[in-house]
Amino acid sequence: MTGFLIQASGHPIEEQAAPAYIAGANGPRFCDEPLRHGEYFNASPFWKREGFGRYDAWQTLTSGDEGLLYCTSSVDEHGACLSHLLTVNEVHRDDEEGARLEFSAVRELIPKVPYSDIQTEIAVGRLSEQMKYCGQEGFNITLIPESDVSRVLELTMPEDANSTVTTSHPNESLEEIAEDYFGSS
Repeated sequence: MTGFLIQASGHPIEEQAAPAYIAGANGPRFCDEPLRHGEYFNASPFWKREGFGRYDAWQTLTSGDEGLLYCTSSVDEHGACLSHLLTVNEVHRDDEEGARLEFSAVRELIPKVPYSDIQTEIAVGRLSEQMKYCGQEGFNITLIPESDVSRVLELTMPEDANSTVTTSHPNESLEEIAEDYFGSS
């Protein structure tokens, strides 16, 4: 399995994008592609550009790969955080139309991982250097180590899931007390 990182903004597509992107996207905002439509789109020729490892990501990703969605501060409902885990269902690459990831699952991360926590995790070596792309102007997709996906899932695991809770069985406790007091029969 390959890990990936996608960044989306809350800006309206029609105000911010090239005509080729507007024609292929569902919108109305960039973040609505993964959040509402379960997909991610890069128009031609943009998906073939090398910056941030974009082209490598498009060439590598396959069905079953898992990645993270970083929403920029312009996304009102999930601003400046890692907000969702994405699972790839299909990858489409077309020289004319562009490249599209279709997701089989878009799972919200609770709690979200804010930008400041991402930076702290990078600084102490628990997230890779690729995670520095979060919030970078011009960044939209790259490959990341699977360990980054695993670490973010650890950070978003509910605290009570990490602790073991034992449930006492009152009948057993009463039996032990009776045996201690009266002796075993």
